[in-house]
Amino acid sequence: MKIQSTQLQVKQNGNITKTNFVNYNQQNNHEISSTGEDFMISFSQEGLILSKLFKQFYEEYHSVEAIEQRQREQLAEAEAYNRLEDEFSLTVKYNFPENTLHQTIKVALEGKVVNASLYASELASAIRSSVSMPDKSAEERAAYREMALKQAQYIAENYFDNEQEASSFMNEINKYYENDVLREKGYIVIDNGNIKPFKTYSSPISNKNEVSFYTLAKRYMDKDYFERFINGEGTPEESAKFLMQLNNNREKYTEAILSESEREEQQAVAAINTAKSALEALEWEHGRNIRTIEGQPSYLYNVLKWNNQMLNLFT
Repeated sequence: MKIQSTQLQVKQNGNITKTNFVNYNQQNNHEISSTGEDFMISFSQEGLILSKLFKQFYEEYHSVEAIEQRQREQLAEAEAYNRLEDEFSLTVKYNFPENTLHQTIKVALEGKVVNASLYASELASAIRSSVSMPDKSAEERAAYREMALKQAQYIAENYFDNEQEASSFMNEINKYYENDVLREKGYIVIDNGNIKPFKTYSSPISNKNEVSFYTLAKRYMDKDYFERFINGEGTPEESAKFLMQLNNNREKYTEAILSESEREEQQAVAAINTAKSALEALEWEHGRNIRTIEGQPSYLYNVLKWNNQMLNLFT
């Protein structure tokens, strides 16, 4: 019985080139014809499922998740030292892209602080602590985030003459704050993006936060083959073996990943609540803590010191 072929049209782009697809499909005995920029690939029925998963994998691998991770690493490296204790840094002016929290804070506080760009960089970093402080614990990140929010509220109430400007300032702060809380709970969030937040185990093209093929492959595919697979060096035999493994165990694999994600989100919520309670237990005056209490978390010393150094920048 002759197996009918199905045609799949693929747009050439910077990540999945025509040459890669030609080489890949020649290895799998697929027929290929091309016309201009677009080219047609004819797949036999037994190869269609594998090819779709392969294409989906590449789409996810180069998705916003990977971009966000690279941004986190760059920000963490750039903000690894305490600029508030460096006299030279107090004179350095920073430029930020438009439509970012950093730029919003800088513009709003220009003329109100010694160095608006430094203040903006520090406050934005604390609000987005899941991005800028990956090496700290979830509880310490939450403490910086909550302290930054509390400080922003104090600034809005005391350093803005225009009520509308103060309200707009806090609206932006709260938006980024809420996004970062979602990140802490295990979501991928692109600030000011058109992509709806999605779980780290899912993908931006999933409608219901389903566990993505990328996550399943990264978790359960042989590590050596995984590296070769993402470089387009996989073999039909090895891929077919993994797909059979995935087909037989998908429900079990999915349940394990979802359970782990739920557990991590609960731990994040507990850490956030603990940090909130620690700050609420303190006594405050003019935006500063005026009395410490016994048994407070050790990280609070640095958080409160940071708060005082930031407020010292105001003229």
